[in-house]
Amino acid sequence: MKKLLTVVLIYVLTLSGSAFAAEKVYKIKVGNVTAPDHPLNVSFEKMAELMREKSGGRLDATVFPNSQLGSLRAISEGLQMGTIEMGTQSPGGLASFMPLYGVLELPYVYSSNADVYKIVDGPITQELDEIFRKKTGIRILGYWMNLYRNTTNNKHPIAVPSDFKGLKLRVPETKTVMDTIATLGASPVPMNMGEVYTALSQGIIDGQENPLTVIWASKLYEVQKYLSLTGHIYSPACVMISDQFFEELPEDLRRIVVESVAEVRPIAREMVEKQEETLIEQLKEKGMQVNEVDTTEFRKLMEPFYKSFIESNGEEAAEYLKRIQESL
Repeated sequence: MKKLLTVVLIYVLTLSGSAFAAEKVYKIKVGNVTAPDHPLNVSFEKMAELMREKSGGRLDATVFPNSQLGSLRAISEGLQMGTIEMGTQSPGGLASFMPLYGVLELPYVYSSNADVYKIVDGPITQELDEIFRKKTGIRILGYWMNLYRNTTNNKHPIAVPSDFKGLKLRVPETKTVMDTIATLGASPVPMNMGEVYTALSQGIIDGQENPLTVIWASKLYEVQKYLSLTGHIYSPACVMISDQFFEELPEDLRRIVVESVAEVRPIAREMVEKQEETLIEQLKEKGMQVNEVDTTEFRKLMEPFYKSFIESNGEEAAEYLKRIQESL
């Protein structure tokens, strides 16, 4: 009888332990720097909702917009340290952790959205993602979109490269963007996005560069007069997760995380593309003077930039750039 009771007790405790393990809740802080109504943040909210629903609440994801968890770099470092579970960055931003990654965000490499999707959804980027994961402990789950970066300022329209000279422009802590703006002749000023509106209103900087969706969501039209469609860099938005946290999740929850990011991807891209179609007119209505830009001369300035990138990062960089250009 005692043996039977012991067996029954062990069985009950085992079942109780299994039930407890199955109900464990994994909290996920999602770091983002854009405004709450920016398509990227709306997409993160949709992703968080899907993870909660699909997991029955076992994945409890909360999105923190407006740089509440710090700058893009701080978010990436938080993933490495385990203080943040998920976040976003651009390939150029991640190049500060692995310079080779900057090849995905070199100026004037892409000519269309389709070009970008072909590369970031394909084998070239998958290879880079895996190298990056092993090197940094950050896993890339997929790529949403920010689209082309354009330039605003309060001095004058930018029509030719020389118009950049003398301008102090806010840039993210992203080497490719900083180097591009410097190559064009302006002074790049790295700054947290959450500080940009105030810096512009106080004249600390003359302008900034960002996709139209960011310019709109951050209401920069209130403190900027000129918008020049320079389209100098295309910034895919990397959706990242701490690899250690990801590996600690049960297999079914890992699958839910991956599925949720993939499910939101076409929604995120379509949202940005549709908004971009109407934003120029909306920004004009808000008082901004908008001008188109012939990028021919701008592109010519980038050839030394490419050579410098390859010299700094070796033959591997040359090979990846060649593969990207041949794919397009």
